[in-house]
Amino acid sequence: MSKVWFVTGKGKNPDPLDNGHMAEANPAYVPLRQRLAAVAGKQPAGDPAAAAQALLRLVDSDNPPLRVLFGLGFYPMVQQAYADRLKTWADWQDLSAEAHGSLTEVAR
Repeated sequence: MSKVWFVTGKGKNPDPLDNGHMAEANPAYVPLRQRLAAVAGKQPAGDPAAAAQALLRLVDSDNPPLRVLFGLGFYPMVQQAYADRLKTWADWQDLSAEAHGSLTEVAR
């Protein structure tokens, strides 16, 4: 089941980490919750009619994406998160290859 969070004219966005179906809170997510709380309700209001039109374009698309970002500001945030992941993986690529082991040993 997918969910859509969209800031409308009321300026209230639900906490995506608190949807009423949660296990016991994990302390590892405390910093994320704090960052979300700091920006909650401060995003520019979106236009529900424009969002509806965008959804209809997705529905009518011959090849809709599995995921799409709606609203301003999300793309740069996700772009940075993936750049950080790619850098980490590149920094540790030697270890990754080492973990694979020797191809001659695997073939035996």
